Amino acid sequence: MSLNHSKGNFEYKSLDEMKDVIKEKNLNLAISKNTEAYKKKVKIGEKIVPNSIATLPMEGGDATKSGEPTDLTYRKYEKIAKGGSGLIWIEAVSISEDGRSNDKQLWIKEDNYLEFKKLNDRIKAEAKKKYGEDHEPFTVIQLNHSGRYCKKDGKSKPVIATHKKLLDDKLGIDENYEIVDDSYLENLENEFLEAARLSKLAGFDAVDVKACHGYLLSEILSAYEREGQYGGSFENRTRLMLNIIDKIKNDEECKGLTIASRLNLYDGIPYPQGWGVSKEDHTKYDLEEPKKLIEELVKRDVNLISLTMGNPYYIPHVNRPYDIGNYTPEEEVIKSCERLIQGVGEIQKEFPEAKIVGVGYSWFRDLGTYIGAGSLEEGLCTFIGFGRQSIAYPDFAVDLMEKGRLNKRKVCISCSKCSELKGNIGTCGCVVRDSEIYLPMYTKMIEERV
Repeated sequence: MSLNHSKGNFEYKSLDEMKDVIKEKNLNLAISKNTEAYKKKVKIGEKIVPNSIATLPMEGGDATKSGEPTDLTYRKYEKIAKGGSGLIWIEAVSISEDGRSNDKQLWIKEDNYLEFKKLNDRIKAEAKKKYGEDHEPFTVIQLNHSGRYCKKDGKSKPVIATHKKLLDDKLGIDENYEIVDDSYLENLENEFLEAARLSKLAGFDAVDVKACHGYLLSEILSAYEREGQYGGSFENRTRLMLNIIDKIKNDEECKGLTIASRLNLYDGIPYPQGWGVSKEDHTKYDLEEPKKLIEELVKRDVNLISLTMGNPYYIPHVNRPYDIGNYTPEEEVIKSCERLIQGVGEIQKEFPEAKIVGVGYSWFRDLGTYIGAGSLEEGLCTFIGFGRQSIAYPDFAVDLMEKGRLNKRKVCISCSKCSELKGNIGTCGCVVRDSEIYLPMYTKMIEERV
């Protein structure tokens, strides 16, 4: 097989061709044609998730100035609901105004939670309308503070808990830029709790205490060089996340609400500024501390965990392997996928009681059908999660279950245009497969650059 370049763009014309490359490169990727595995129902608490397919959170940046869903938000989630996924993980929703990633990010608060209830109700209703009353998707709302990636009025407004030179330089953050104090972080515990209470009132099945991709809670996990009660030791660095979870778990208003987390296993940034990295070689992961944290999560009944890696603002190929992007990685794309799939698999094997959502499947396009089925068959995760795929091809799940395959004319082609949109104008969607809405946005963005 000839590859487009040495880094391995997707050019597989058949499953057999991909199998040959996996064997040739000695990659640890399972393949199965048993697509019945996707139909397995999963019990979470007292609820039954109708299948083993998840849509991962993809921040759309299409909210109002005050944080409510718009018609574009409803349109996206209605399409996903009709698409058949059993687990629908709602994109990042800010817990506060100063924690928003941009002026168009969703933001839940006392005066608008009923708009989020309307969104959740519509997701459930659209799914039941298409698949029957027994098909009720399990909905997770992702609660977040964007930390160093906060923006307001179109301008960067970083909130940082620790300096990280590589990331600071990327954003133009001076070494004298003030970090938030312990009282600011302690106050976040109550802000997350209040957002969780509102999420419960809005009818979501679960809240995700988000700690990934370099956002604030994720940054604190690797705050080895921070002083005070939230830095230095493992106990200190995990304190904020675990305190938030304990407050939600013990709160009367949140009773019955499942607590979940989307968690980084590996940052890909050199120690001591990266989490889950080998101290000798930051291109390799060391899961000792992530496993210690997951053990603490499981003790607290946080059994629904979506795992990921990397920082999309710094090294996007680690969490979102792609064919076209703003730089060419030093590793082959399929090896980036292998890292994600095997890292998640190692956790699922060690914590079989946890419901782990796998990641790293969209790049495989239609052949992701068989990589995902292989992962389920090998017990590498409980759910197969698709992120970019879900916005390019929102009905992918029903095709997996009813046809046993993905349609190669509808799949995500990992062109990174959705990421370009998100990075430049704050809004994200599929320029190629949903061109009616997003191509004009993309075209205007390019024209304004010239």
